Amino acid sequence: MAIIDLISDLENANDGQRSLDAAIGLLLGWKRKVEYVKTDGNGEPVRKVFWIVPSGDDPGRVPYFTTSIEDAFLLAKTISPGHVGGVSWDENGRGTALVGGGSYCEAATPALALCVAALKMKLRKEGAEE
Repeated sequence: MAIIDLISDLENANDGQRSLDAAIGLLLGWKRKVEYVKTDGNGEPVRKVFWIVPSGDDPGRVPYFTTSIEDAFLLAKTISPGHVGGVSWDENGRGTALVGGGSYCEAATPALALCVAALKMKLRKEGAEE
């Protein structure tokens, strides 16, 4: 998925989703590995999906970027170390976030807004248009 499409999906999401977390993980270098393991029952192969951490060959769990403010913060710090940012929410729970000198980004939740702000910073660092 192109980063601009992912940003749009995040801005339009009503809540966090593991499919969005996976798409962000892929952008950060997580690798998805599929294996087929035989069951002991009828011998039919069962599909098993593993995620491999970006820093090696170890299996891991893609962070909950879109539902955890801590994991969204990890995303922002990974994409933009050394930059400051902020996140806020209103009485309805909608979030607004900013990373570095970027624009304010809004989404349905603070975690989603922080993900949007971090990915827009990634676009700016790569010299692409928002």
